[in-house]
Parts: sequence; C-alpha cells; structure tokens
Amino acid sequence: MANERNNENRVLSNREIRARDVRLINEDGSNGGIVPFFRALNIAQDQGLDLILINQQANPVVCKIGDVGKYKYDQQKRQKEQDKKLRESRIDIKEVQLRPGIDKHDLDVKIKHIKEWLADGDKVKIVVKFRGREMSNQQAGHTMISQIMAEVPSAKIEGNNELQGNRLITVLFQGKQNEQAKRQASNQ
Repeated sequence: MANERNNENRVLSNREIRARDVRLINEDGSNGGIVPFFRALNIAQDQGLDLILINQQANPVVCKIGDVGKYKYDQQKRQKEQDKKLRESRIDIKEVQLRPGIDKHDLDVKIKHIKEWLADGDKVKIVVKFRGREMSNQQAGHTMISQIMAEVPSAKIEGNNELQGNRLITVLFQGKQNEQAKRQASNQ
C-alpha cells in the first residue's frame, strides 16, 4: 500500500514517460504544440533540462520542459501551503469539564479559556459532570451554564443543553456580530 501511495505522488520524467505524442509546454510556459515524444525529449535534452509529465489523464499527455528537482520542490511547497490553509480554516471543538461545586476562581480561569477559544473561531463543548447526590440538583449545572453565558455575551448555544447520563452538555460558538467585527478589523 505504501508503494501505491509513492507511485501516485511520483513525478515521471524523461524516458519514464510512456506516450507516443505529447502536448509540450516550453520552459517559459508557452505552448509548444503536440509533438512526438522523442522529439520533445530531444528538445529538452538540448536545453540541458528534463521532460516532466504534468497531466497523464489528458489526451495526448501534457509534458513540460524544466528541471525535475525544481518542479518537485515547487509541488511540495504548494502542497504545504494548501495544508496550511486547510488547518487555518478548520474549526476545532475544545472541551471544558466542570463540576457543580467548582470554585469561583477556577470557573473564572475556565471562562478565560472559553473566551480565547471562541475568539479563535473554535467551538467549545462544556460538560458539567454530576456525581452521586449532585444528580438531584441538576439546576446547579444549568445555573453554571447561564453564568458562563453572562460572562461571554458573544457566545451562542448550538442546539439545546443535553443531559446524557450524569453529564450536562452544551456546545458554544462565536456569535455572528463578533465575527463581522473581527472581519472588519482584519480588513483594515
């Protein structure tokens, strides 16, 4: 399976290319037209460069005259940029776990983290865990979530508060008003 992946990403060049005719792209990017494979290979070698397969699915295949090493480097660079953009646009779900008897200061620290994560565009999952007799006073969990919502006015609740077993679960996301202000600030 690893060999299959390597073959997919492998760049074919010079005599590795199996085609009768190729659509040639010159080193400067201009169109060289459709030429026989060996003529294209000779043109590339006369310039001291390689014939690189660009698109194998086209009919005839598309080849470019250039340096294979530089082409591979540029491809890797483009792939890293795409991966970086994907990571930046991805929304993560952060989780905060609380208990009904949490201290005021500890709750303030958790709220500070929630504000930071929401400002970064992530969603925050708040889990209030109940143990033993705490299950009889579930209102304390709802009160705690209301207190968090009061401290973080830009947050909106996604769906409803759900009680799953001994846990009260709420998912928060950044409200639209703050997102628009954030976009305007980044545009200026």
